[in-house]
Amino acid sequence: MEKITGKEIALSGITAALAVIAVVLSHFVGVLTLTFLALSSVALTLPMMMESLRGSVLAYVAAAGLSFLFVGYVAVMPFVLLFGLYPILDYILWKYLKKRLFVLPIEVVFSCLAFLATFHAIGLTLGDFPIVDALPDWGKYVVIYVGVAVASVIFHFAFTLLFEVLKKRLAPVLKKK
Repeated sequence: MEKITGKEIALSGITAALAVIAVVLSHFVGVLTLTFLALSSVALTLPMMMESLRGSVLAYVAAAGLSFLFVGYVAVMPFVLLFGLYPILDYILWKYLKKRLFVLPIEVVFSCLAFLATFHAIGLTLGDFPIVDALPDWGKYVVIYVGVAVASVIFHFAFTLLFEVLKKRLAPVLKKK
């Protein structure tokens, strides 16, 4: 196994700091909660631009731990269960999966399961989704999960596009010795 370099550790630390800032801002700027959580996902891709999955996992663990110190459990769980794990899963799927056709369905299933885990972890109820009040309980779940699946597909394409643009711009700078 290859030794971890100082540059990899430093980049992971900077990445973790950016992710923590985004998670804390998502808590305090309620209108932009999802935007800042999505930015925390994008921040975790910086070590991946150096082909360092290990650095990204290190940054994720550090960001999750530090975020718990600054904001409450409810604010950190979406990052821990969904937005922090998403870039790691995306990188692994794109790098190691032979059939690219399966990447999007796997990520949609992951997003729905992560949303379900977050739903129960932070104590949400169906009453927290007033847009579906007129539907029966099973209908509420269907509408919510179809919405999560659609949002997951949109996030996947936006995330992939942003990652490619950032990689094109930042990878040469990050790989310099």
